[in-house]
Amino acid sequence: MFKGKSIFNASFDVFANNYHSVRPGYPAPLFEDVRDRCGIDADSHLLEIGAGSGIATVELANLGCHIIAIEPGAHLAAIAREQTEQFKNVEVVEGTFENFQTTGKFDAVLAFTAFHWLSEGDKFQQVLDLLNDSGSLVLVWNSFFQSDSQATMDVNRAYRECLPEVYPEESIVADVNKGVLSKLNRREQEVVANPLFYPVFLRKYLTTYNYDEQTYSKLLNTFPKVVEVEDGKRLKFLERISEIVKRHGKISVPVLTTLIVCQKRDHFLEAIATHSKGA
Repeated sequence: MFKGKSIFNASFDVFANNYHSVRPGYPAPLFEDVRDRCGIDADSHLLEIGAGSGIATVELANLGCHIIAIEPGAHLAAIAREQTEQFKNVEVVEGTFENFQTTGKFDAVLAFTAFHWLSEGDKFQQVLDLLNDSGSLVLVWNSFFQSDSQATMDVNRAYRECLPEVYPEESIVADVNKGVLSKLNRREQEVVANPLFYPVFLRKYLTTYNYDEQTYSKLLNTFPKVVEVEDGKRLKFLERISEIVKRHGKISVPVLTTLIVCQKRDHFLEAIATHSKGA
């Protein structure tokens, strides 16, 4: 929650077009890994949590499976429907995962940079209840790191000078990257520590994206801390950022994509016991 507004109203959905046009997607090998590790084929039924503008939904639909994609933001859901309208196997549902109800079971429940926004209470249990016995929980995160460049250092200085109440100190690239990695570690540890699922596959994919003065400002305008700034101050900050990037020609953003595939813990243990008995 952000000052009484839900996250999709506070940032992602308000600037839905920005989100769709500048947010990085996910590497092609990731979808191959998801397909192979989860055994996805044309008969598979998937549930995607927090589909956003359908960036990952389109790639999943290309696997030929059946997909229900849940998205709480009305504007983002509309874009996701436009992006997937050629796929008869995709249904975009506007609503929250917490309120989603169905009598069906899924072969995989997937969340792309979305699982951490769910209520902490019983999200793992809710996923468990939606999966068939051999179903998989697939979690993906895009983590934004900083490149060691003069453009980045100038941007960090602008954060402190333009938004001192949000960023009171000028950030050093190394410290920012340590913080991003620590946040990612906490998310991974939450998965490892939960008693209902067991991670069976983990892979990292590193991609560097280059932004110009227009696209980088749009990217920052999808980040919750920036969106929550008062309009006048936020626009002045984004103008300053555009000037910095224009002066340098571009700014590079390393994005580390993390994929974790989990099985039901009980199913995983049963598979081990059965395998041992057969041997």
